[in-house]
Parts: sequence; structure tokens; C-alpha cells
Amino acid sequence: MNNKIMKRVAAAILALLLVVALAACGGSESSSGGGSAGASAGGSAAAGGGSGGEEGGGSVGTTGPLVIGVSGSLASLDINQLGGILDYKIAAVSLEGLVGIDNSGQIIPTLAESWTDEDATVWTFKLRPDVTFWDGTPLTADDVIYSIQRSMDPEQSPGVVYYFPDYVTGVEKAADDEVKITLDGPHANFILAVSNTGGLFVQSKAFLESAESVGSAKDLLMGTGPFVPAEFEAGSHVTYVANENWWGGRPSVNSLRFDFFADENTRLLAFTQGDIDFAFDVPVDQAEQWEGVDGATVSFLDNRAYYGLTFDVTVAPFDDEHVRKAVAYAIDKDSIVAGGVLKGHGTPATAIQAPEQFAAAMSVDEAAAKLADVTHYDFDIDKAKEELAQSGSPDGFEVELSYPDAYQAVGKASLIIASSLEQIGITLNVKEIPLDQWLGEVGNGEQGVAWMIYEPTTPEPGEIAGWLLDAEGPGYNPANWTDEEVTTLRNEMMAAPDFASEIEPTLKANSIAQEQAIYAPVWWGQSAIAAQQYTHVKDFNSYSLLSSNWPELFAA
Repeated sequence: MNNKIMKRVAAAILALLLVVALAACGGSESSSGGGSAGASAGGSAAAGGGSGGEEGGGSVGTTGPLVIGVSGSLASLDINQLGGILDYKIAAVSLEGLVGIDNSGQIIPTLAESWTDEDATVWTFKLRPDVTFWDGTPLTADDVIYSIQRSMDPEQSPGVVYYFPDYVTGVEKAADDEVKITLDGPHANFILAVSNTGGLFVQSKAFLESAESVGSAKDLLMGTGPFVPAEFEAGSHVTYVANENWWGGRPSVNSLRFDFFADENTRLLAFTQGDIDFAFDVPVDQAEQWEGVDGATVSFLDNRAYYGLTFDVTVAPFDDEHVRKAVAYAIDKDSIVAGGVLKGHGTPATAIQAPEQFAAAMSVDEAAAKLADVTHYDFDIDKAKEELAQSGSPDGFEVELSYPDAYQAVGKASLIIASSLEQIGITLNVKEIPLDQWLGEVGNGEQGVAWMIYEPTTPEPGEIAGWLLDAEGPGYNPANWTDEEVTTLRNEMMAAPDFASEIEPTLKANSIAQEQAIYAPVWWGQSAIAAQQYTHVKDFNSYSLLSSNWPELFAA
């Protein structure tokens, strides 16, 4: 269980948002989602990147790939291994689950054309007929079952295994075109677990059994989605071509390439030179530079992302509640959000969940009011000094805080926090590390204080709390913290019959955690997207990068 939870990937950093009418999805047939997307074999960033006009980009009607510049890189296309935010956004164009979401955040059928549930305990999914893998072989119930079992295996799928928690007790073939999944009790939100935003990525059983290294340049992937990976160079780029035989109809975007950038200045230069057509997760503090590119547009979206510090209660001196509270009081959230780090593109956080995370059950304003009542620590250096004076380290101490290289704003925020902590006698050494290293170190029991960056992959109110407030002890949450009352509340939340019933136990558990200063929320985020003048983006929102066929939103 411990390995399952800790490899959940702290930065499951994606975005859905707002209203998902779950009751309308389970036990019913929903209209299927169609759409399209595109990709093509590709080369380097300069080989087919947009240059403006009719020649630029890979949008509808052009022959070159739509080139998307992304911050960070992938070591593998196998999302089951790491499951970070970038993995999800790229996997969304190629790998499908039994269900998915559309661009409005609604749950839609994908590989399952319909489903039923008995008391939210026994779920039966009827597969869509005539679905084939990219090699032309038909999708079968055996492929789905094998993919589910793989997602449940912490050795094969450390990045997504959390989405198939212990309440799944059986997976079996009900008919040649039906899969039955049995749970240990009612779990109305289980439908999210079998989506490709929740952790199920269906691939060919034959391929998975024979591949030497799934997701590598040698053994790419074998899925059913709208785009087929054509070639992959770890750390450089991945290219896709449109799936001519996709069940949803041929994608209208012919080809797609993701170029990986380890340095934001290099990515901005590539955009300025027209080598990339579109970029997501543009650093908000660089937005003005991106907007300065001739004809470019930059848009900001609330993305429900949580940024905050986690204190590992098994590591001294953070096993001392007064130390944790001292640090929490020393965080100047307003300066970080309103100042040069975010320039107003974010909100000082009072809790783990952003108000928009509760939007499936209540208005954002109502949620914001409830979250304001959660125990939290406003910036107060005098109170920080008082707490440290009561601790076992009254004279201060020295500690390291690392941040992932793909999140430069987090690095800048770390320096602001370090400056405040210096005033109370704590030396915070800020260190940049690779994103993959950061993901692997989350909750490893060795760091007293660490960043938590989490952008929810589902619209479930309790998604983030389901992990951070799983207070059963070391290995179950990134703070390695134990609290019986919070565990009870968290389990109540996980077993709730609907989204609305998750709210109160989530809020109460969150407040108890922060009374103990287990977590120190800093801000709720926004994301920025940048597009060249010839690359028009239609109806792009915080659900888009997880939706079926999201490249369909691009047009020349």
C-alpha cells in the first residue's frame, strides 16, 4: 500500500474543473464524444515549426505538424510509470480509458459505449463495437482487463496505481464485449477511476506482454486513440500522426509534435522565432514577454492547482508542531501572489483545495467562503518568532528546500520564503532539481520540508484530499503523518454517495490538518497558454488538455 500511495505523483498536475454531473453518467448511456486531433513524424523544433501565414504550424489544412512547446520532458511515453502532469496532457491525445471527459468537463463514453452500476458497487461496462488498436487488431475485454490489472500493480504502474485503490475487489469478463468491476462497497465516484484522466490507459494485452520497454523509442505504445506515436526521443520531442481508423472519426489535424524544453528562456526564444506554434503552462511571470511576440495571444485560466509546503513529521525538526507553525506564519502569500512572482495570476490559499474544486457541488463563491474558515496562518513575523521560541529549536536551524526545474515561479517563491525565515533565524537553502527527481522524492521520508504542486486530474471535490489527508501513517501521505480522526473523515469522504456529500468531511479534515500545520498552503494557481497569430485556439479552458481530442481546438 505504501508504494502505491507514495508513487501517486504529487504533481498530478492537470486540469478539469467545474461541473461534472456524475449521476447522469453512471448507470446510463451518454452520448459518445467524437472529435479529432493530429500528429506526424517529426525531427527537431525547427523542422516544421510554425513560421506564420499559410506555411506555419500544423493546424487544419496544412501539411506540417502542429508544434507544441512544453516545459520539461518525458523519459518515457508510458504514463503508468510516472504519471506527472505533462504525462497526462500528452497521453490524452493517444491513450483512452473506458470513459473520458469532453471540453466542458462532462464524463463521456469512450471505449465503453455505456455502463451500469448496481448500488455503485458492481459496475458493468459494454465496449464500443469495431474499436481497433493502431495495428488493426480489435479491442477485446481481455485487453481492458489486462490494462486495469496493470494499473492496479504498483510495480508496473507506480504513477497511476492510486486510482485503483484497495476497494476494487474483482475485475472480470462478463461477456466478450463486457467488463465487470466489483467494489467492496458503494463508491459513486469510481467512474472517474476508469477514465484516462483518472488512471486507466487501455493498451493491447499482446503488446504489453511482448514489449521489452513500454513507452521507449523501441516499444512506443499500442492504444486506440486519435493519434499514433510515430517517433520519440526522450528529452527532445515526441511526434504523432492522425489515426485514420479512430472510432471517433479521422482527426482533422494531420500531425502533432511536442518539443521538450528544459529552459523557459529557450522555449520563449523558439516561440519568438516561430519554431513552435503553441505553448501551455507558460510561466505567468513571463507572460508579458510572450505577449510581446508579434501577433501572439496569451490567455490565463484558473486551473485549481495547489501550491504549498509539506512538512514531514518524521523528520526533525519538523516533528515539532511549533516549528511547522513558525514556518507557516513566515510565508508572505500576498507578496508572492501580488508581487513579481505571480503578478496577480493566482490566489493566496487558505486550504489545500481551490474553491473551483468544489464547483460540482456548490458555487465558487460559497466554496471560497467555506475555505476561508479553514484553519490557516496569515503572514505574521512576530507570531512566527513566538512559535519558534516555543519549539525545540528556538535558535533556528538550517534546512534545504528543493523545487522542480519546470516551475520557476516556485523557485522565486522559495526565495521570498527564505528571506522571511531568515528574519526568525531559519536558514532555508533553495535548490533547483529536475522534475523527474522531484516527483521521485515526494514523501520519501528524507525531506523535512518540501513543495507540493498538485493540479487535479478530476473534478471530484475530494481528489487532492484523498491523498494528502489519508492520515494512516508513513507512506500513505506525503507528510508521513498519522491522525485517526482525519483518517475517518477521509474514508467518509471517499465513500460519499455523491460530490456534495464529500464537502463537509473534506473541509473538517483539512482544518484539522492545518491546526497541526501539517501543510502550509501558499497559493491556488492559474495557467497561461500562448499561441501564434496563425494558430487560433477555440474554446480552450481548464478541461481542454485532458479532453478527448483536444488538438481539435486548433484551427488555421
